[in-house]
Amino acid sequence: MFYAAIRMTLVALLLSRFLRWRPGHMVRVLSAGLCLGAVNYGFMFTGLKFATASAAAIAMELYVPFATILAILFLGDKIGWRSGLGIAFAFAGVAIIALGGDDDAGADTRISLGVGLVAAGSLAEAIGAVLVKQAKAFKPIELLSWFAVVGAVGLWAGTALFETGQSEALAASNKTLIIGAIFYSAIGGSIFGHTVYYWLLQRLPVSVVAPSVLLTTVIAIFFGVVLLGDPFGLRMITGGVMVLAGVGFVLLRRARKQDIKASVNEPGAAL
Repeated sequence: MFYAAIRMTLVALLLSRFLRWRPGHMVRVLSAGLCLGAVNYGFMFTGLKFATASAAAIAMELYVPFATILAILFLGDKIGWRSGLGIAFAFAGVAIIALGGDDDAGADTRISLGVGLVAAGSLAEAIGAVLVKQAKAFKPIELLSWFAVVGAVGLWAGTALFETGQSEALAASNKTLIIGAIFYSAIGGSIFGHTVYYWLLQRLPVSVVAPSVLLTTVIAIFFGVVLLGDPFGLRMITGGVMVLAGVGFVLLRRARKQDIKASVNEPGAAL
C-alpha cells in the first residue's frame, strides 16, 4: 500500500489540472474513486505479497465476471445462459489455481490468500465501474484525476493504519528499480494505458478493443515465468485457460451487443 500510495500521489500531481468539481455528481465520483483508486490497490498489492505474479494476473480477470453480475443486479443488464456459463467457467478456473496451489509455489508464498485478496480488489473495481457508469458528466481524464486524488488519500491512510517499516523498506530497496517502477506504473499504466484504451474505444468497434485486455494477463504470465521463475504446472495452465476462455467469451458477447446497438442507433458509429 505504501508503494501504491506513492504511485497514486504521482498520478494525482500530474493530472491535477484536470480536476473539475461538478455539484450534484461528486458523491458518486468520489465513491468510485475510493473503489478504483484505493480499495482495489490496497487488496491487489497486498495480494501480490502472497501470490505469484502469474496467479495474481489471472485472478485480476475476475473483474469482468464481477462487473457483469453487478450490472445485472444494479443496472438492469441482461445476459444469456452462454455468458452465465462463461462467468462460472472463469470463477472455477480461479478456484483451481487458489485451492491447493501453495505446494508448488515455495514456503513464502500463500497463493490461496493472495488470490483471494486480488479477487477482492477486482470486486472493488467492479463496484467502482458500476458507479462510473452513471457519472456521465465527466470526461475520462477528469475521472482519472479524481480517482488518483481519492486513491492517494485512501492509500496513505491505509499504509499508516495497516503497515509498518515503510521507511526501512524504502531505504533498503534498489532505488533505480523503485523509481522506475513508480514512474512506469503511474505514467505508463495509469495515465497512458487508460487514456489510449478510452481513445481506442471511441474509434474502433468494442468487439475489437475489449478482448485486448486479456493480453495483460498473457504478458504478465509470460514474464512472471521467464523473469521471476513463477511455477507454471498443470494446475496453473488449466485454471488460466479456463479463466481466459470464460472472460474472453463474456467480453466478446457483450462487445458484439454494444457494436450492434451502436450501428442501429448511429449508422457508421462502429467504423
